[in-house]
Amino acid sequence: MKYLDKLLQVKTEDRNFFQIIIWWELRRILYNIIVLIAGILSIVIMLTAASGRVHLEPGEDFYEPIMIPIFGFLCNVGYTLGWLTEVFIKRSLTYGPKMFKRGLYFTLFWVFLPSTIWVIIAIFDIVKKLF
Repeated sequence: MKYLDKLLQVKTEDRNFFQIIIWWELRRILYNIIVLIAGILSIVIMLTAASGRVHLEPGEDFYEPIMIPIFGFLCNVGYTLGWLTEVFIKRSLTYGPKMFKRGLYFTLFWVFLPSTIWVIIAIFDIVKKLF
């Protein structure tokens, strides 16, 4: 977390509209990289947990591939709300970093929700076979 805190530092409270947008947009790259890595990891976990539990017919997909770019788009719309809200509030050194982290955690919750569900299903399936 120390490294993330350093990357999210705000140097001065007295920033104008463009400085706020630039601060957020420079960190959008980091946000997207974290979400992309988490998404790949979540898909791998989900496919591993679901293997042998789901029967797919030829031509069927385990997950809807079009949802991946749609989810990425929606994540970035949410990210944009971060700087939009900061533009209209009283300037502070902590608002941007705090909202970046909250937004990232919120996004990661949704990224890992499907894999978490499949891991729980796999655990129940294993327990059911044992008893």
